[in-house]
Amino acid sequence: GTLIWAKHAEEVWIQAEIITSTDKEIIIRTVDDPNGRVVLGPNEPIFLRTSDVFTSEGLSVLDDLTQLTHLHEPAVLSSLQNRFDIDKIYTFTGPILIAVNPFKSIPGIYDEEVLKSFISTKPSTKPHVFNTSNASYRGICDRHKSQTVLISGESGAGKTETTKFVMKFLALAGSSDGEVTNVEKQVLESNPLLEAFGNARTLRNDNSSRFGKFIELQFRSATDSGVKGAVQGMSGESLRLCGARIRTYLLEKVRVCEQQEGERNYHIF
Repeated sequence: GTLIWAKHAEEVWIQAEIITSTDKEIIIRTVDDPNGRVVLGPNEPIFLRTSDVFTSEGLSVLDDLTQLTHLHEPAVLSSLQNRFDIDKIYTFTGPILIAVNPFKSIPGIYDEEVLKSFISTKPSTKPHVFNTSNASYRGICDRHKSQTVLISGESGAGKTETTKFVMKFLALAGSSDGEVTNVEKQVLESNPLLEAFGNARTLRNDNSSRFGKFIELQFRSATDSGVKGAVQGMSGESLRLCGARIRTYLLEKVRVCEQQEGERNYHIF
């Protein structure tokens, strides 16, 4: 009666339970077909599975994958799927934030009030892009050390949108009243122009950013920024955005002369 994950041709992994096992074969039944029987070879991959836990709010889902009882591929994928189904697109795995593109608009997830709630000197356990942004911002303010936010993923994963949210948070984190300076406004408004170039249609994304860039955001003490009311900011000692520059810009130049079937050359909107 051991609960397991078994390989599946369509679902990748499927929930199952062991009926009997010998040195030569393992007989299981799947959750989708409890009356059926499936025979597995001794070398076919199976992983231990924990039973689902339900609360008054429904299926219990963990905010951090490191808290999983069994940490392996099917458990990770199942946890991400369960969170995705209830519009929780962000999940921690230790200090790393995993984001799953919902391909739809989720109301209230990036509102200004939500952004302000993450501006704090105390770290939050809630997985969100604003939480990761605040961690990097506090690293600058509290430890006076340069910070790096690495955003990676495949085409259509949401890297470009995530970059916008990180920059928006860092531009507002140092203000006491939520008002942005002219410099902060210029940095934020430069994004649409930069994102208008270097895009092309791929098999997964009609407007894929076919470039990578290293953006350096520069901060200085709020007391030196000359902004009224910006000395302490929203969360104790704060620094304010005072400039930005692109240190490195890598373009997929091979796309100019050759594209895969179903893909296109660069376009500009």
